[in-house]
Amino acid sequence: MYWLLTLGVLSAATAPTNAASYNPWSDFTNKISSSLERVLDVDALGPHSNVSHICVNATRQYLINLDLEELWAMKMFDATGRPDSGVLRGGFSFLGYYSECIQAVPEPLESHYQPPFVSSYCLATINTAGAELKPSVHLPKDIMRMAVASQFARVGLCVPSLCSPEDVKEIMTMTLTSLVSGSSVVSTSCSETGKRLSSDSKAVVMSGALLFFVALALCGSFYHFSRDTCGASSMESRSEHTQSASTDPLVVPKKPSESTIARVLMSFSLLANGKKILHVGKASEGISSIHGLRMWSMLWIIFGHSYSFAQQWVTYRNTEDMKAIPADIISQGIANGTLSVDTFFFISGLLIVYVAFTKMDQCAGKLNLLSFYLHRYWRMTPLMMVAIGICANVLPYLAGGPRWTEAISMYDSTCRSNWWLNALYLHNFVNTPQMCLNHTWFSAVDMQFYIISPVILLVLYKNRLFGLILIALLGLTSMAATAIITAVNNYPAMPYISNLVPIDIMNGYMANVYIKPYCRIGPYLVGMLTGYVIHQSNGRLYFSRRSVVLGWIAATLGMLIVLYAMWNPNTGRSLPSIAVAALYGACSRTLWAIGLSWIVLACLSGNGGFVNSVLSFRGLIPFSRLTYSAYIIHPIIMAVFYGSRETVYDYSPSLLTYFALGNIVITYGLSFVMSLLFEAPLIGLERVLFHRK
Repeated sequence: MYWLLTLGVLSAATAPTNAASYNPWSDFTNKISSSLERVLDVDALGPHSNVSHICVNATRQYLINLDLEELWAMKMFDATGRPDSGVLRGGFSFLGYYSECIQAVPEPLESHYQPPFVSSYCLATINTAGAELKPSVHLPKDIMRMAVASQFARVGLCVPSLCSPEDVKEIMTMTLTSLVSGSSVVSTSCSETGKRLSSDSKAVVMSGALLFFVALALCGSFYHFSRDTCGASSMESRSEHTQSASTDPLVVPKKPSESTIARVLMSFSLLANGKKILHVGKASEGISSIHGLRMWSMLWIIFGHSYSFAQQWVTYRNTEDMKAIPADIISQGIANGTLSVDTFFFISGLLIVYVAFTKMDQCAGKLNLLSFYLHRYWRMTPLMMVAIGICANVLPYLAGGPRWTEAISMYDSTCRSNWWLNALYLHNFVNTPQMCLNHTWFSAVDMQFYIISPVILLVLYKNRLFGLILIALLGLTSMAATAIITAVNNYPAMPYISNLVPIDIMNGYMANVYIKPYCRIGPYLVGMLTGYVIHQSNGRLYFSRRSVVLGWIAATLGMLIVLYAMWNPNTGRSLPSIAVAALYGACSRTLWAIGLSWIVLACLSGNGGFVNSVLSFRGLIPFSRLTYSAYIIHPIIMAVFYGSRETVYDYSPSLLTYFALGNIVITYGLSFVMSLLFEAPLIGLERVLFHRK
């Protein structure tokens, strides 16, 4: 065939003129060319092949037209992956050209031949960890060593759509066995061809629901604008026949009460909700440092996920460089970003006591449990379910790429089958390997804390001693349980970013420790105690100068120790002993929360200094209000961006930082939109339906 012959000529051109000499690299490229020919030459598969006849016939037509130099066939061949520069740096991912492949057929053709198929892009993932060359294959040792060290290779193939992923896997397996032993095709994913959003009824319904909310927002905004305009005109008309309102307040007309429909429309007003989100006045609760804690912790989470997801879903050609874990303070700080989640648990515990006790003071110590639970469910659930609806039904149509299916798998297929677990906040206990929006385990744990909190609230409100004893017992029990589970199962102290811990043990840690409420309640309890102190003092705290100095020294040292104690395992140097891992896992998150408690109390008492200026800066308040929206959607944004990358990148910390900064900007931009359309309107709707202030 012409194109295969061209590859052979190019390979031969690189060979030395002395026929007696041997060039392993030339032999390698020749082998690749012949292997590619074997992949395409379905007639050589033999009678025992499991490749379907329809795939064989379609591929045969493709090869015939490739010989005839048909443009569509040449584009399909051109879009197929092949070795590129960087093999000696671990670049064993040959993605090809995804967009060229899926656009090759159908398109306006120069010939009158219209193939009975469209072009489909398939990505085959090959396990190279134990690969050994066949005796007949000659390859430089360094290349084979690098292939084994890379553990996985990926090859993008542009094939007729009549070939299923199983067909492609069978063809690749037969090709692979002719070259190496001890290797296998792990998976093959193919782009879905001819599928449109308009042909998916669920996607159409979800799109209609989203447009309905947009329409409500536009209607609410139009009503808001019309009401303000008409109201201003009416006031101007009245002012001509009255004296100044400043001298005679009785002449100022009383604002008429709005109907329920009008209040509902106002709940969806983009103007009203935008003002509420962007308002930077003093917070009513007076704990202004919480806004900074929320925003900076959210940035920490986005940075951490940007790094980890980019390493997981983006393809690099210098995978050897990825093994060098940065050992600087900033990188290791980002690596221990799971502590940012404990910051949110701390804030949640603080606010639940502070807000609930304030209301209980007004209601003779009573707590309306129905309103208590309904309010929380209403605030947390709708936005998450909107995100799930988008992921399960619309997300597959938003983009595409070589690793698109892999990147969105935890968001589309899992959400279609397990969305109801999220609605019940059981997804951190039931079917956790197939968790929908797996980052929302935090929402489940937070809701579970909220469910048990009335017991603590009522006991603490009625009897301070018993309440403090209850909190202490819960905290000690959590520490003991975490230490025992960690020690018995030889779990890590935290999710290390190195590969020192086998993947099955790390998965066990994540499922049995990291996402379980009984192992994460420590910071929540510390937050409750902090909220109790603030409530009891009415926010008027006093610390002696000596106490302030000692408090800041202890908090700073304690938090730094927690942040960097696992430096060695995080950098891949050595693992801690079982006892140290158990102790750190049991105490570290609670100690982190104690440090946060001091920061909040110091800032509230006027002893925060520069820290208070940073955390209490009013410009952070809008970002604080967008925290929940940002938390829900930021991994989805990353999946769309990373999963749609069609090229191989050069890995570097600066590239990941660039990705992270872009993710932050897009996350908060879309969070503002999500809050305008869903979160803020539903908060307003709650006030209308349940007469909440």
